Amino acid sequence: MGREQEGQDASFRSNWSSFKFSFAKRLLILANSENKYLRKKAVRQLARIKKLDNWQFNLLSNMIDARTAVGLARTPDVDPRFFITPPLRYLGHTHNMIVDVMKDLLVNLHAISQHPCMDYFISKAFSDIDAPEKFTEDMTYIELKKSIQSSDELLPLCLESLLHHASVGNYAKDIAELNGLPLLMEIHNRFKDNVEVSATICRIISYLSMHPELLEELYNTGWIGILARWVKSDDVRISIPAAKALANLDSDEEPLYKQRLYPLHPTTRIVRDAGVDVVFVHGLLGGVFFTWRQRLRQQDPLGFLGKKGTPESITQKSSYVEPCRTKRKRHCSSDPDIIEFMEDLEEHVGYSSLCKEYDVVWEDIPTNTNDDAVGPYSCPGYKYNCSESDDYFTNCWPRDWLAEDCEHLRIIGVNYETNLSLWAPICRVEKVKNLTERSEELIEQLAQVQVGKRPIVWVTHSMGGLIVKCLLNKASKSSDKAIRDMYLNTKGIIFYSTPHIGSSVATFSQASALVIWPSVEVQELQRDSPQLLKMHEDFLELTKINPIRVVTFVETQPTVVSAMKFKFLVVEPDSGNPGCGEYYEIPLDHLGICKPASRQSFLYQKVLSVIKDILKHHDKV
Repeated sequence: MGREQEGQDASFRSNWSSFKFSFAKRLLILANSENKYLRKKAVRQLARIKKLDNWQFNLLSNMIDARTAVGLARTPDVDPRFFITPPLRYLGHTHNMIVDVMKDLLVNLHAISQHPCMDYFISKAFSDIDAPEKFTEDMTYIELKKSIQSSDELLPLCLESLLHHASVGNYAKDIAELNGLPLLMEIHNRFKDNVEVSATICRIISYLSMHPELLEELYNTGWIGILARWVKSDDVRISIPAAKALANLDSDEEPLYKQRLYPLHPTTRIVRDAGVDVVFVHGLLGGVFFTWRQRLRQQDPLGFLGKKGTPESITQKSSYVEPCRTKRKRHCSSDPDIIEFMEDLEEHVGYSSLCKEYDVVWEDIPTNTNDDAVGPYSCPGYKYNCSESDDYFTNCWPRDWLAEDCEHLRIIGVNYETNLSLWAPICRVEKVKNLTERSEELIEQLAQVQVGKRPIVWVTHSMGGLIVKCLLNKASKSSDKAIRDMYLNTKGIIFYSTPHIGSSVATFSQASALVIWPSVEVQELQRDSPQLLKMHEDFLELTKINPIRVVTFVETQPTVVSAMKFKFLVVEPDSGNPGCGEYYEIPLDHLGICKPASRQSFLYQKVLSVIKDILKHHDKV
């Protein structure tokens, strides 16, 4: 009887597996329907199919077309076996042979583009290693030669050069046309454990995704499956560009995110449209991959002449903090003394009494406010420490906290490069942009992803606030309805230490011009600059015509400049105060002001409450 039952169970499992396999093949037919709604529903159903045999998944993966593969990659919890195994064209190549293939690719790219940066890199990286090094004005030549100790170190440097090339204009498309995708796949497989290499390749792929006509080539070379895995990475330098690439390649769902824009949420297909767009714009020396990370207890000092013009360059290992995933209770503070006090209080008065009778003050509480400031500065006890949760360090609080605490948002991160000094390497193909040019570029790219069709909340740090003000001033005067709506639908702006009338950074750099040689960005930040004063005057007029909720946080602690061994306020309170809306002075420095210490920080909770209020008002309308 037992054997008979086992045989029946095995027969049932086999029949059930065959049924699911047949159902999956039927769904694949529907996934190619002309009806967009039917296509998307079929993909969602297909992604739910689990526990097929490997041979069945193998057959299905070879039946799936590129568009369906992207839809599956953007569906949560999809089985990775749905994606084809990447073909390896260079499997028999030695490392030196791969270096030669990379050299040929770079040479051919330069032949097409005549990109001076590519020409420079090729001439230095692949020159005769026995050639004498002589002192010239080209100091980076010597630095480059010293950094290449072996061929193992050459490929990552080639990838950095390729990344810069892909970020300029439409050069990324040439990489695919010159068969660079199989080469990148081979390098990815040989450097799987190198996070820096993976992050660089992922950003290159994200630039390629801005050309949707390359979808078939990306699919055939196995990159859709890799992106589906990368989008789940704990490292935001990998997961954020991967999400952008898949969004760009998804013709059934998303608009096109160009160079400066990264979708932070949602990263998967959604059923309901967002009610509010939240756009994060970083400041001088910032970046979408590190400006919005949770604050460390010991904040790194600001180094003016860091690599690539920023001490937090994503190419530096020290810039990324590994997530710490430990199961523990969520506390209202990350301060050990406060945590100990609250645990003792909970132990003596009881958890239920604590919830009912006590309020908990938020962390990072302001030391000074204006009359318009309304908080909230605390939360009821029942919102504190209510459940067990994975409370881990985040390198991107907008994506990891805001998206979870407030539904129906689309969150976009803006990324652009800046320098404090003109001594830093500058690409001669890309013109150095001032505030006006940056805002014009941003307007164009935001309009392409339909920012302006729904309420907008801007969250800005430092110079990012100036860019947004310039953008809104321009949008308000535009004859293009889509662009003008960007101003009319702006409902809120968060300023984290924006120098509305200039910064002491510019004064410092001017006094030390022979050493610093201040960049365009720094020169524009001169205190009481007529341009900044006029920009702010125009902005204040806009807030009167179209009421905008303004919330301002300003630093009160000096920032350490490690290169010069002294401290100073990057943004003084009088410059950081816009003269409208809610104003809060926070006892933090310029780097820490936009990095909440925890989810229970006032710096985060205030932003969350503003966005929730705007979303609630929009839902009523």
